[in-house]
Amino acid sequence: MRNGPIALALIALTVLVYLPVRGLEFVNYDDPAYVTENPRAARGLTWEGAADALTAFENGNWHPVTLLSHMLDVQLFGFRPAGHHLVNLALHLLNVLLLYALLAWTTSRAWPSAGVAALFAVHPLNVQTVAWVAERKSLLSTAFWLLALLAHARWRERPGWKWSLAVLALAALALASKPMAVTLPLTLYLLDVWPLQTEPPGTGPKVFRYVRELAPIVALAAICGALTLHAQQAAHALQSVASYPWSVRLGNAVVAYVWYLGKLVWPAGLAVFYPHPGTTLAAATVAASAGILAVLAAVVLWKGSAAPFLRTGFWWYAGTLFPVAGIVQVGSQAYADRYAYVPLLGIFILLTWSAARALENGRPAARRGMALAFVCWVAALALATRAQIPYWRDSLSLFERAVEVVPDSAVAHNNLGMALVERSRIAEAAEHFRVAVASAPWDTDARSNLGNALRVLGKPREALVEYREALNRRPDDPTIHYNLATALIDLGRVDEAGDHLREALRLDPGYRKAALLMRSLPAARPPLRP
Repeated sequence: MRNGPIALALIALTVLVYLPVRGLEFVNYDDPAYVTENPRAARGLTWEGAADALTAFENGNWHPVTLLSHMLDVQLFGFRPAGHHLVNLALHLLNVLLLYALLAWTTSRAWPSAGVAALFAVHPLNVQTVAWVAERKSLLSTAFWLLALLAHARWRERPGWKWSLAVLALAALALASKPMAVTLPLTLYLLDVWPLQTEPPGTGPKVFRYVRELAPIVALAAICGALTLHAQQAAHALQSVASYPWSVRLGNAVVAYVWYLGKLVWPAGLAVFYPHPGTTLAAATVAASAGILAVLAAVVLWKGSAAPFLRTGFWWYAGTLFPVAGIVQVGSQAYADRYAYVPLLGIFILLTWSAARALENGRPAARRGMALAFVCWVAALALATRAQIPYWRDSLSLFERAVEVVPDSAVAHNNLGMALVERSRIAEAAEHFRVAVASAPWDTDARSNLGNALRVLGKPREALVEYREALNRRPDDPTIHYNLATALIDLGRVDEAGDHLREALRLDPGYRKAALLMRSLPAARPPLRP
């Protein structure tokens, strides 16, 4: 009887907090690659596009289900951002309800289940996932992930091939939405640990049967992981051990685990991008973080037998965060708010059920006080989320905030510069591009953007320096060759410009801008006077 009113309350809470997303724009960080400048998405949902999505690598990932959802959005809404954002909100709301349904059904405890769902619904760390169109993949993957867990619970209740096949199909859809779902088999096992409490004993035939049950899903996860590594290598997103040594990766991973826990408690200073500290990460910070994790693990081992929800909660967090903790370093971020969307479910469960256990034999006054404290916490998180959403209004707001939170972030300064260029504030943009280049001299995008800004400002010689440096680092980029040619034309060095245009066309025979500029070379201006 409680489920209906609780579900309605969760719907009202989620919509009330997140409805402002309908007024957000697309941003210049990944949204172009996934939607606004994606030729596959631009066609809308077609049979040809659907077939293409199955084999397409998008932005260093294989996620055909996510690509299909963006195609459908374009089919329905075009490039009007409100519809895309409202679909994200609807998916987050679905995940909130699925989480509540999973916990309420498997535990028969409505109020703790509602508490976990409420924390998940409004925690500010989830704003990035909901307010960013490019993060559709996390929302879709989580929906199929939770549905797979529900199907698994149903299969445990009524074993049969139909529910077993349903688990496998939903796991495949989760993996085809976002490869972070490679840890889904672990969460199936943890669901058996608690609340289903159907895990097999440590030895014997039941263990082999259990391994056989999970083997198809583990195999799917392995295939998806291999596809993802291939896609990331093809997109040059997978960082080398030379750039990020194992000691740096392990140290940052340990710190990241504690960083997310800290933001769970005090979610202030959130930004779209947090640069990797590299070798500057202090050994004392790593040691302190390792100590905190060791204490938490010891408590779980000590109390886990009597309170199995501790084991499920802690190992859910530790296991599902592992693929994005930085051991396999993709990109140059240290951590990201969006990575916590699924992992923190484990900590929400751990905290909520620990509080419920503590109050089981408590006095009525203590229970009322705890309930009031929880409501105040949820309300404070909801207000913090409402305050965080406006930063995602557009690229300018998003990266002004990012620069404020992380002043030395090359990514933030570069994207802020691009947002300023869109508003024709070229001189301001150039200053941010300079900061980006100073923070990350290897960033060829920032150097190219700085060169473009300098050209517009009438400084082709300075632009030439930046283009040449970018070309030294990325000699096979046709866009850099094209940009370099434009600066040479401004300086009247037409023959050199022609060489770079020919190289750009060799690298990309369909480069229309380079072909048009090549045909116009005889009309190039004379050299600028020194």
